[in-house]
Amino acid sequence: MEFEQAMKRLNEISESMGGSELPLEQSMKLYAEAAELVKFCKGYISEAKLKVEQIEGAVEG
Repeated sequence: MEFEQAMKRLNEISESMGGSELPLEQSMKLYAEAAELVKFCKGYISEAKLKVEQIEGAVEG
């Protein structure tokens, strides 16, 4: 999965959970999916930050 796809899905989940009353079971499934997507996105951002820092270090080197 790519970062942009994960963010799009998070937006879809947010709209689904905020716009209507869902059954509790469906809300829990969406929440769990969103939590995994957030974890993925945080990891992706951390890796990107590390790469940027490495590039900056090489340029300043």
